[in-house]
Amino acid sequence: MLRNLEAKWSFLSVQQAFHLAPVRTTLRLASWRIRCLLGKAAIIDLRRWGVRMFLPPYWRGAAKLIYAFRDDYEPELTFLGRLLSPGKVFVDVGANFGIYTAMASKTVGEAGRVISFEPSARAFPVLRHNIAINGFGNVLAFPMALTEKTGRARLYHHPAVGCDALAKDSTFDPDAYAQEIDTESLGNVLRRTSIKRVDVIKVDVQGAEELALRGANEVVVSMRPVIMFEFHPQGAVSLGLEPHGAWNLLQSLGYDFLCIGQRGTATRLLSPPATIANVVAIHRSQR
Repeated sequence: MLRNLEAKWSFLSVQQAFHLAPVRTTLRLASWRIRCLLGKAAIIDLRRWGVRMFLPPYWRGAAKLIYAFRDDYEPELTFLGRLLSPGKVFVDVGANFGIYTAMASKTVGEAGRVISFEPSARAFPVLRHNIAINGFGNVLAFPMALTEKTGRARLYHHPAVGCDALAKDSTFDPDAYAQEIDTESLGNVLRRTSIKRVDVIKVDVQGAEELALRGANEVVVSMRPVIMFEFHPQGAVSLGLEPHGAWNLLQSLGYDFLCIGQRGTATRLLSPPATIANVVAIHRSQR
């Protein structure tokens, strides 16, 4: 238990929201705990982006962090805001409840487009609700997983909502519920929707990032979008993939890598991170 508390404190102590307002952040965490015990959802305002987020009362998963950290949920969110502008096209792979989708939709405006993918039966209805309460008319949302091919797969439900995956690792319950889902490649979806350009792709799919990127190979090679992806070697291995597969694939296509620190500052990465981390890949021709 002591080790678990130390890990939680280590995570919280490096968060920008906690540094800026430790008392307020702690009170929000306590408030969210009470809401979860009472089964009370919440709607919060993300004032920096001018959007609203509906959050279901799950203690484990992204809802707690969004509720507590708000606009400072992840530094990559701030960095993404600098990459996007009116008229651009953003692809959100593993959208979960839609915080990246919401921010991107507001930023690219009516002239832009957001295409979101979320296969989880627990998260997709929340994503759709958040699109609806903000009145986003520039978002296409699909209840499917992006991989390298059209097909069917099993999605295992993780105790932390938002961490569902195509394969179980040691953090899953042995008898985790397996949901049948559709899979598709990004290239096929773009052809069906007649979308001709992609500027930024975010991929957070619990180790299946390489599969999603292989299905987007044509897009990546021809359009050279900026790609934000979760580097998740343990999840990749559980799928029978190389631990550095996503990194190696993008490197072979001419991409360099950045890690994003607090306040959205970027630092060059010359080798893969030692553990799970969010990485930004930018093609050398655009640096």
